[in-house]
Amino acid sequence: QPDLSDGYLVVMQHPVTDEHGAARDQIRATLAAVEASGLPALWFWPNVDAGSDGISTGIREFREDGRAGTFHFFKNMAPLDFLRIAHDSRAIVGNSSVALRECSSLGIPAVNIGTRQRGRERGENVIDVTYDTDAIAAGIDTALRLPRVGTALYGDGDAGVRIADALATLPLTTSKMLTY
Repeated sequence: QPDLSDGYLVVMQHPVTDEHGAARDQIRATLAAVEASGLPALWFWPNVDAGSDGISTGIREFREDGRAGTFHFFKNMAPLDFLRIAHDSRAIVGNSSVALRECSSLGIPAVNIGTRQRGRERGENVIDVTYDTDAIAAGIDTALRLPRVGTALYGDGDAGVRIADALATLPLTTSKMLTY
């Protein structure tokens, strides 16, 4: 079991369906970059989209080569446990939407790899990189130096109060038109 006392990375990389043939090479680049970081990794298996076999095969090859000594792999986890693990990590690496959504709100540094999240809103916690080992490693290095500042991409949590206030203060009117 890896020693997590000096920090760790969370890794979540899913296949990109229109890049499914490249999934194995993409995960190899990520594995090499995370390994080069020297940090333990809590690694989550990919979802079952087209290309997941390539990612799973790449991970299995890495493990069979005996290189996964500081990595711990998970197939699933309760959501609150996952959020605790992500919150306490040094950074999240991969291409999961959790890096753009939840991690942006929590201020968790995120290295977003590739095209899966293209066009989606993101906070200042996100560093976008390509599927290249050196680019991913540089992204990890940058993420480890980022301050933890949450970004309220999806509002400040007071939408319900503002809606209730608007409904309570707007004049209520009705109009009915008879058509017979």
